Amino acid sequence: MKIKPLFKHDLIRLLRSFTGKEQKRFLTFLKSEFFSTRKALAVLYSELIKFHPLYKDSNCTKELLYDAVYPGWQYNGGTMRDLLSELFDAAVEFTSVEAFRSSNESVQFKIDELRQRGLFKNSHKLLKEKLSQNNFPLKVDSDFFIENYRLQVKHINLKMIYSNYRGTGSAEQLASDFSKAEEYLLMYTFLENTSNFSNFLIFEESLQKDGSEKISLIKAKELYNTALYKLFTSESNFNFAIEVYKALLDAFYRCGKFEWYKKYKALITKHSKKFSEDDLSMHFSKLINCCILGAKYGRSPDEFNYELVNIYYTFLENGYFRNKKTKFIPPNLFRAIVLHAVKMKKIPWLLRVINRFADDLLPAERENMKQYAMAFYYYSTGNYGKALETISTINITQFIFKYDIYNLKLRIYFEERSYTSALELIHTYSQFLRNDSQMPASRKAFHRAFLKYIKRLISITEGSKKFEAGLEIQKLQNESCAYKDWLTEKLSLFESSKKKYSMAG
Repeated sequence: MKIKPLFKHDLIRLLRSFTGKEQKRFLTFLKSEFFSTRKALAVLYSELIKFHPLYKDSNCTKELLYDAVYPGWQYNGGTMRDLLSELFDAAVEFTSVEAFRSSNESVQFKIDELRQRGLFKNSHKLLKEKLSQNNFPLKVDSDFFIENYRLQVKHINLKMIYSNYRGTGSAEQLASDFSKAEEYLLMYTFLENTSNFSNFLIFEESLQKDGSEKISLIKAKELYNTALYKLFTSESNFNFAIEVYKALLDAFYRCGKFEWYKKYKALITKHSKKFSEDDLSMHFSKLINCCILGAKYGRSPDEFNYELVNIYYTFLENGYFRNKKTKFIPPNLFRAIVLHAVKMKKIPWLLRVINRFADDLLPAERENMKQYAMAFYYYSTGNYGKALETISTINITQFIFKYDIYNLKLRIYFEERSYTSALELIHTYSQFLRNDSQMPASRKAFHRAFLKYIKRLISITEGSKKFEAGLEIQKLQNESCAYKDWLTEKLSLFESSKKKYSMAG
């Protein structure tokens, strides 16, 4: 049986995400009798963190770690597996406790516990403090509104227990408090509903059949006419959020019209300080999607493509990739940025992105992604040898974008006229595709089309009369194929040469 290296263990993947502060707190957690963790776990972890963050040192082995935990004992694989499994469970428990301590839920639980144990005054004091904190300065998102709704309802109930609603004006005060709770609940529903509809508009695009009417657009029309969109008045303190979210829906509903995108972006910029970090992350992600779809379906794709370069950089520079789900740049986003920079020929800009933001990638993917980006950089500058050298440093078996690398290598071999190497790679690549049980058939067809046409391109380049460049270009336009533009450009060179020759003859 193949032995799995320790650095590939789920525990190591989790430990890599720990900050310096979290490492210290986790050790305290393991040593605490309150959580009743096995004492050996603290010893094991104390040894493990010496190898943070990569855990790839030659001394970071199960056998040596076991010897540190149980000096002089003979190595027992079963015991070591149990230790690693228990330490992983403890790390998960720790991260859950840490997340709860810093969440809004912890305050809600404290208020409820104090009330249920009869400490109404203490409960109400804590509640008022939390309500006050939530009002200044405003940092809104849907969680803000649902939390304030729950706090406001608790506030009303506690005031009723205190009999604070009595005397002149008590009915008006109660009605006002209920109205405030209602507004919070309506705002939560409004934000969530609008955000979900924009997601619908984005995701339905990938499932869309040519010529069919989008269900999401029909539903969006219905949403505009619902009572929810008519309940808010100009007196609301949250009109800015209503305005921004309506602009969000408008930008996607009128996808491809740059003026609606600009309006949405301008409103986000204007009110950015009033939204939470999570909401800003969401809105800038929407701007990115809006540009991508706008470039695909709009009448002015160049406007959206150039704007996308600016939005990507703003997204990275302001750290909008950080939210409750992650503190790192997602690999898919970094890949999209690299490929878009190459497409737009923004090569110096790409190098600036790599140098400034590669360290913000997920630790487990950081080195591979950095080399991936540099390989495309070198390819785009015509330094094919350096690109191949950089590709060789990528751990391809563990790389999530290995097909991008195969396609890049094929293009490099073609540019360098290394046709034998290209044909050998096509053969290996085809076998790899055939054996990949995880990839959907449609994606396999996408890559197989690239292999088919680059093979024909090589044949044409070597003087074969079996394929005719102009005909291949026509066929290519009707296929879903990787790097279609690149193939078309290369085939067009032979088509142009043929036409020039015909005219001369």
